[in-house]
Amino acid sequence: MIIWDDEGLILSSTNYSETSLILKVFTYNHGIQKGFVKGAKSKKKHNVFEAGNFVNISYKSRTEDMLGNFLVDLMKPSTLLYLNDLKRFSCIISVINLLEFSLLENEVEDELYFFSKNLINKVFSHEENWIEEYIRWEVFLLKKIGFGLELSKCILSNKKINLAYISPKSGCAVNKEAGKYWEKKLLELPNFLIEDKRANDLELIKGFKITTHFLTKFASSIDKTLPFTRSNFMDNILNKKIH
Repeated sequence: MIIWDDEGLILSSTNYSETSLILKVFTYNHGIQKGFVKGAKSKKKHNVFEAGNFVNISYKSRTEDMLGNFLVDLMKPSTLLYLNDLKRFSCIISVINLLEFSLLENEVEDELYFFSKNLINKVFSHEENWIEEYIRWEVFLLKKIGFGLELSKCILSNKKINLAYISPKSGCAVNKEAGKYWEKKLLELPNFLIEDKRANDLELIKGFKITTHFLTKFASSIDKTLPFTRSNFMDNILNKKIH
């Protein structure tokens, strides 16, 4: 018998019967997990299982190969459906879908869970730097899925100063002097990704170009395309004033 308790972020649900669901949750201690929830469609309970909710979970299964049962208690309700801000709404949907798209089941990612939880709380709280934090979150996600960026020093000169570019092939930083002959082939590196600084709109666009490039490379490596909700978020950001 396999039994555990954890907290998690609801990613999605699938209909199982007229009354029940199969729930997919990103948990703190057990990574992405699926579980059967009996009676999940009752009028009293259905709001508990909305994507974006943070929940407490009790899991029970006879074997590792069997789909286990979830008992779910709402820890923090999501106000996603009532979020009257298209950019923030699409941001949270992008986070949820990218997690489900990128991560394998049963792999523990406690740091990524903590980062994701903090990001979602910042978006819901309308903190001013939420877009910078989202881009940093995508950089951290890239690290966790094997496409990490090396931003501490220049790959060509080993210098740690005047870092201005990123190689689109290696994901490594290049300083301004070393990269001057290849600048048209390099991605521009915004300061807020290497220093704790606020970013202007131009720097945010540079940050998005970097993460889009490497997320697309990851998607190609698994013969898939990125979730359309991520592109939708980009459209909502870049087609309007960012802040």
